[in-house]
Amino acid sequence: MRWALLGLLSIGPLPLPAAAKAQCPAWREGQAMGCFRGYLRVDPAALVLSEYRPGVAIGGSIGAFRATDGFAVAFGGRVGYDMVDRHTRGFDRTLHLSPELRLGVVNRRAFGYALLRGGYSRRFDAGRARLDFGGAADAFHYGLGFGVWTRVGERFLIGAEGVVDMVQFKDRGVAETFFLSLTLGSWL
Repeated sequence: MRWALLGLLSIGPLPLPAAAKAQCPAWREGQAMGCFRGYLRVDPAALVLSEYRPGVAIGGSIGAFRATDGFAVAFGGRVGYDMVDRHTRGFDRTLHLSPELRLGVVNRRAFGYALLRGGYSRRFDAGRARLDFGGAADAFHYGLGFGVWTRVGERFLIGAEGVVDMVQFKDRGVAETFFLSLTLGSWL
């Protein structure tokens, strides 16, 4: 018995079980944009300017959002598709796939951010020869932009985003493209 008591004393006090972390509460009106949340967003309408030519685009992304002490970060994956009018040469149709990172400030209802993205682009042949970029082509792109999301109700988002992408076609030059889009989304 004396050895058992001596053994317990040599081990020292047993650690207390760690307190369970509080889980993020369900979304409700007036709640701050905090905790770790998933998001799904779409750009149902976007204006595109590429080499001063107008176009339209659609797109969407899915990712994760985390806010603490007025600072927020959102990381996700993006798919975008744009069509730019080249007048006599037809439409350029381009698919974009990329990761994207948003860093910014957050309060109870809004998230203002700077956006960084970059990835793969594929322009499809419109059936007419292109003199400047030569038809269908693979490319990579990188972009920098800004935007804002505002929470509406319990879980929906609405916002706007402006991004300048530099699309680098292999051995064919760079196409500077400006996107101005409406954003709709939801917390998951």
